[in-house]
Amino acid sequence: MTTPTTLVFARPKRSLLITGITALVLALVPVTVALVVLRDDWLPTVIVEVVAIATCVSLGLRQLTIHTRLTETELSGNGIFSPMVRVDLDDVHEVLVVPIFIGAAPDPVQQLLVRDENGRRLFRLRGNFWEDGLLERIAAAMPVPVQVVAEPIPAKLFFSTYPGSEYWFENKPWLRVAAILGAGLLALGVAAGAMLTLGGEQMFGR
Repeated sequence: MTTPTTLVFARPKRSLLITGITALVLALVPVTVALVVLRDDWLPTVIVEVVAIATCVSLGLRQLTIHTRLTETELSGNGIFSPMVRVDLDDVHEVLVVPIFIGAAPDPVQQLLVRDENGRRLFRLRGNFWEDGLLERIAAAMPVPVQVVAEPIPAKLFFSTYPGSEYWFENKPWLRVAAILGAGLLALGVAAGAMLTLGGEQMFGR
């Protein structure tokens, strides 16, 4: 069986990989500090530290697998939290390149949206994760004409104009608030635990 020729292959921006790994390393700092503070009650903290390190290593390795590939027959790719998606080019009916405004950012972000004949999203790439010009290269190599939207539109309008184009975590403000609150409560809990432990050590002369 002949292997299809790869027309485009790309990985996310290198700067994103460096930022992601740095964030994972920094996430270990509170647990490590707690491990140093809890010198006597070290076993539970060591367990947490091992789990945290394993999680960070897994996410780091996962980042190294993220890519997008276009061959003569298929468009495929994956994200850090999404499985591999494979799209048969025979199923592609529409390819759009749409610039959108995300949040309060002043500059628009290109979106590559690939849909079938029923308007269902088959594939989508967000330009802020890829090198400049990649989305346009993929769109130009697709087997159907490309529709390029010239004027940027708000993200909310993009999602309403192209229903089903959002990922599970997008277009849900409550989810973003919950994530921020969760991270804040976790950091507060670690800090409070360390302070209570230090206070107990001073009180009992440990």
